[in-house]
Amino acid sequence: MANRKVKAKKMKVSNDLKKNKIKLILIFSGSAVSVALLVLLILFLSRPRLLWYVDEDISADWNRILRESQVPFERYEIISRSDNEPFPQGRFGFIISRRGPEGERIEGTPIELYPNLSRTRVYNDWFVLAVDPWMVFRKHRDPVPPRSFLDNTNQRGSLLLAGNDKASKLAWLSQLLQNNPRSFTAGAELWDEKEFTLTVDYPFQSGASQYSWIQVWPLVFRSETVYLYAPLSQARRQRPEQMGLLGASRFPEPPNWGSYGLQADILWAGIQGNEKQREMLEETLEWLANPQVQTLIANTFQWIPAHPSGAPYNSFSSDSQMAWLRSSYIWQGAY
Repeated sequence: MANRKVKAKKMKVSNDLKKNKIKLILIFSGSAVSVALLVLLILFLSRPRLLWYVDEDISADWNRILRESQVPFERYEIISRSDNEPFPQGRFGFIISRRGPEGERIEGTPIELYPNLSRTRVYNDWFVLAVDPWMVFRKHRDPVPPRSFLDNTNQRGSLLLAGNDKASKLAWLSQLLQNNPRSFTAGAELWDEKEFTLTVDYPFQSGASQYSWIQVWPLVFRSETVYLYAPLSQARRQRPEQMGLLGASRFPEPPNWGSYGLQADILWAGIQGNEKQREMLEETLEWLANPQVQTLIANTFQWIPAHPSGAPYNSFSSDSQMAWLRSSYIWQGAY
C-alpha cells in the first residue's frame, strides 16, 4: 500500500514537471512570437515613405486624385511646396508641378520651347501628366477660323479678348509674333509696344482691355460669329448646356507652315532620388503613365490627358487633344 502511494506521488510530481515544462515552452514561444511580431511591425512602420512634393496651389487636387486611385506605393506622404522649393534631401518621390524643367529659351522673348513633347511626353526626367492647351473657341455651328480672322477690316468684336488678364494678351502676342515655326520676333520693347496697341491693331470688342474672363465668355454665346482664344480649362468651367454649344480649333497658322506648336500649361511629375530609390519608383511611374490615371488627373484639373489613349471629357476636349497629339512643339513662358 505504501509503495502504491509512493508511486502515485512520483507520477504526480512527474506530471507536474511536464506541465511546468510545457508552460515554460509556451511562454518562451509566445515571447518569441511577440518579439517577431514587434520586429515585423517596426520594419513595416519604418519602411521608406514616398514623398509627393506638390505645388501648394494644386495640393488639394492631388490629394483627391490619390484618394480616388490605387497608388502602387501605399506608404506615402504629401507635402505642399511653395516658391519652387527644391526637393528635400535624403527623400525620394516626385515633384508635382506646373513649373517643370526649363525648356529651350528663345533669346529676346519670354518664350521657352519643348520640342516633340506630345510624342515623348518626357523632358529631362520630367514626365507630362496632363495639358491645358490654348485653343480658339467658337459656337460649333460657326466656321473654323482661317488666318484672315486677324484682318482689321473684319467687323469689330469678331475677336474676343479678356484684356484685363495679362496672360490673355501675352498669349495673343506670342501667336502674332511667331514668324515661323519655333521662331519668334525678339525684342522686349517690341513686345511691350505690340501689347499696348493690340486692341487697336486687331478687331477685338470695344473696351476689350477692361474685360475679365467672366465678362467675356457670355459674348461667345450671342448670335454673331465670334472667336475667343483661351485655355481649355476656361471652356470647361462653363455651364454644361453652354459647353455643348462650343467647338475648338488650334490658332490658325499661315498656310505655308509645315508644322505647328501649341501654347499650353503642363502638369509635370519630376522623379527624385538616387538610382536605387528610383528603381523603387518604377511601378509608381508606370501608374502615373497609365491612360486611365491620366484621365482622372485631367478631369480633376479640367485639362486633357497627355497620353494618346486617355479619354477626353467632351467634343472640344477631343479637338484639343488631337491638336496636342499632332503638335511639333509646346511653348510656355508668355503667360
